[in-house]
Amino acid sequence: MGKRWRSMGWVSVPFFSICLLSGCVRELSPVTGKKQSYAFSWSQEQQLGKESDAEIIQQFGLYEDPRVQSYVQEIGHGVLTHSDLRDKDAPAEYRGTLFTFRVLNSPVVNAFALPGGYVYVTRGLLTHLQNEAQLAVVLGHEVAHVAARHSARQALKAQVSQVGLLAGVILGSQVLDNPDAMQQVLGMGSAALQMLLTKYSRDAEREADTLGVKYAALRGYEPSTAAHFFESLSRLSEKEGVRLPSWQSTHPDPGERQQTILVLARQYERPQDIRSVGQEEFLARLEGMVVGDDPREGFVQSNMFYHPDLRFQFPVPPAWKVRNDRAAVLLVDPNRQALVALELVPVKSAQQGAERLAKMQGLQITRSGPTQVNSLNAFVVEATATTQQGTVGLIDYFIEWNGRVFSFLGYTDAQRLGNFRTFFDHVMRGFAPLRDERLLSVQPTRLTTVETRRSGPFRSFLPERLPPGLSAEDFAILNQARLDENIPVGVKLKLPR
Repeated sequence: MGKRWRSMGWVSVPFFSICLLSGCVRELSPVTGKKQSYAFSWSQEQQLGKESDAEIIQQFGLYEDPRVQSYVQEIGHGVLTHSDLRDKDAPAEYRGTLFTFRVLNSPVVNAFALPGGYVYVTRGLLTHLQNEAQLAVVLGHEVAHVAARHSARQALKAQVSQVGLLAGVILGSQVLDNPDAMQQVLGMGSAALQMLLTKYSRDAEREADTLGVKYAALRGYEPSTAAHFFESLSRLSEKEGVRLPSWQSTHPDPGERQQTILVLARQYERPQDIRSVGQEEFLARLEGMVVGDDPREGFVQSNMFYHPDLRFQFPVPPAWKVRNDRAAVLLVDPNRQALVALELVPVKSAQQGAERLAKMQGLQITRSGPTQVNSLNAFVVEATATTQQGTVGLIDYFIEWNGRVFSFLGYTDAQRLGNFRTFFDHVMRGFAPLRDERLLSVQPTRLTTVETRRSGPFRSFLPERLPPGLSAEDFAILNQARLDENIPVGVKLKLPR
């Protein structure tokens, strides 16, 4: 949860739905040069990207380092110049499209693009890259999605329906069964949300890989080095025991992509060419970058959630999963039958927040009134609501603290509310000011580049005490190395500072 929270927005009619209702358009593809059918025009794509960009920034936050932001912009624009969008024979509307490349302040290894020229990479992805060539291939892949207009093509195939939220506040119970649907609680308008949840076909992902390698190679980079990054993605996936959230199930398996990248790169091998890798330049830009979760924006320790920047804490039930996003903190029970969401609401008092909730259509209030939570003014609302998935029961505590009003919403199937009431009360009534100076002063872990002066296994270069939440294997993956791999003299490693 970032320092600048915002409330959940009301969900409007999705842009995709409007386009589907209005029919498709036929325009020249900048990749094939032939006319193809799209759900919306290129100018509409640009407008959609522009509108959604602001929401993406507010949702995830920018990584506040101008050096890193300008560096990614520079590499991105360099790759863009060799894309189909800048081909001399491409229509002027494509050649004149402005592109924006941004670094988001998220530890998740992620990269994505919005239509119309908006490309994003996370600091988590940057820390897992080793050189400029790998970054160029990743950015080339995202530029390719924009150039091939995959979003507009995919929209023709998918019947995108309105997000099933009750006035943008109460989640449908499908959230508990669908991890992707958790994005629906994070307060994003429907246009940006649909863009993030729309999955490309495997053919589209393979096309983006092919074009991404091409764009990077034409820029003068050695694209084969990107294969090591996809090996890291495989290791991350194995470590977590799940597929990576950033490279969706429609992406080919990272191991498959690793081999594909090598095959594609060979097409651009020329005996006389000197391909750039750019490791020195890249690692220099990573100096001091935050790695892993930023504890200042919230962390869990000994079944307690602490937020140093907003100066609060609350208990976390054992075995409940915690997802700390910029817009909200989400807690899900082990059986995925109940969810608790903490967010800031734009009201002046706890009572005003409760009154706003009570006005929501379809809500049946069963209990409402003022209360105290650890000596803080609060207002509690208990209600039921009918959704397409059935009747849900909810308890919402509005709590005043430090000039802000927090909403602590817990909900589950109405028949299970009694079973979860104890958990909800334990979490919500445990909300309290954070006053421990040791916790208030916690700082994030940052990277530094160290050149080896001896040879030895990778693990031997790690400090005895690693930062909280980061393991030896995490740093091995970060460096695209194995723990027992012998590291020779003169190699630059990314280590905790």
